[in-house]
Amino acid sequence: MKTYRIFAVALAMACSTPTEPASNTASFIIEVSGESFRVEVTTAQQAQALRARLASGTRGVISGDLVQGSGGFNTPWRWHMNPATVHVADMAIELCDGRPSMVEADLTYWLGSVRRFCPWGAKVVSEE
Repeated sequence: MKTYRIFAVALAMACSTPTEPASNTASFIIEVSGESFRVEVTTAQQAQALRARLASGTRGVISGDLVQGSGGFNTPWRWHMNPATVHVADMAIELCDGRPSMVEADLTYWLGSVRRFCPWGAKVVSEE
């Protein structure tokens, strides 16, 4: 009986297909007051919201938590938005509104005090 169980387990393992998590990562270029930056998102819902904004051409708030470093996608800036926190919003407080160059110029303040970037006039200009 033991041999049968071992064989059944081995057969089940051999026949199973390994599943890898689906990658929902999408990358978008955002323009604010003539400056641009890149965001990455990690869920289908985030990507759908940014694609809808791209299709409509509407300007509005794109918000996310700030993280030091380009994240490998927001070059030449020394900061990026945490992909898990990026979202389209109807409104946001004025404290986190600004241009990408404003974040860059006072990075310590933005990372330490504001901790979020939410430019009001953001426009999704392309999906990369």
